[in-house]
Amino acid sequence: MTFLLAVLGAALLIALLSMFLLWRREPRRDGDQASWSGLALPLLVVVLGGLGYLTLGYHPETAQWLSDRRELSDAARQVIRGQPPEISDDKLSAAAFARVLQSEVVREHQTMDGWYALGLLYDQLGAPAQAEQAARRALFLEPDDSAARLLLARSLIQANEGRLTAAAEAEIQKVLEAYPRHDGAWMLQAMAASRARQYELALRSWEALLARHGEGEAGDLLRQGKANTERQLAKARQLDDLSITVNAADVPAGGTLFVFLRQGEQGGQPLAARRVLVERFPATVVLRRDDWLRSYPADLSDLRAGARYTPAPGSSVDEAGLRVAPEPLRGSPLEAKLTLGQ
Repeated sequence: MTFLLAVLGAALLIALLSMFLLWRREPRRDGDQASWSGLALPLLVVVLGGLGYLTLGYHPETAQWLSDRRELSDAARQVIRGQPPEISDDKLSAAAFARVLQSEVVREHQTMDGWYALGLLYDQLGAPAQAEQAARRALFLEPDDSAARLLLARSLIQANEGRLTAAAEAEIQKVLEAYPRHDGAWMLQAMAASRARQYELALRSWEALLARHGEGEAGDLLRQGKANTERQLAKARQLDDLSITVNAADVPAGGTLFVFLRQGEQGGQPLAARRVLVERFPATVVLRRDDWLRSYPADLSDLRAGARYTPAPGSSVDEAGLRVAPEPLRGSPLEAKLTLGQ
């Protein structure tokens, strides 16, 4: 704060001197006497501008930023050089250190270690978009760094609510091609693939981990992960390509049809849902794994399918006045046949 006030004072003094010299020179050039009243208004503007900055323009977080930079800039430079920071944990705030580290990295210290450390901080702070950007900068400097590549994959997964994406899977595969025994890559893939209902890929990942660590301390946890994935895969195979046929009498086609699954008489968010445009009735809609909004239920015996329809294409489900109450799924494979009514 003191330094900022000194800078502001010097700037005001320079402005005042400049205005004074201009005030003296202009009248003399025209052969007139300088009048102090002519200087009053410019002086007032400069003084009011300085006071306005001190009272309104000084951001309340500026002082904290300057303090953080004084305390953490040396530690940030050590991290950028790939050295452990010499700072006590009680003084280390992840958010403050991320701000200072980013300032140092962006300004003049473009290193892989700096960008990678910054990405880890953003990952810890739950900011996947910023972590992804930092990881990409680190990879630009060192394209073969597996840690930065996994950080990029984890950022993409976190941005997708913990579910594996095609881009994240591609990054993980690059790491596994270079390091087939990379446990971190296999574990990340196993967990994220399960969340994305890619159970076959998750199962292969658990098996790869068990092949090396089945007899170790982590063996029980790995077997538990594999068993859970196998249960989910068995349910998925029962529910894959679930067919729901909707018929309607005296209802014009060309509108928006919503089909959904519920368990029993439960309300709220459906288990699965799909929206399609209907060219003709009867219309058959196939529910796939990507259409599931919630986890598979423990009991599949009470699953029910329902439908809502509006003749207007592109409408929302709230505008769908034609409906049929959820009815139980039947047969093997499971299916439902519904008829819309008022």
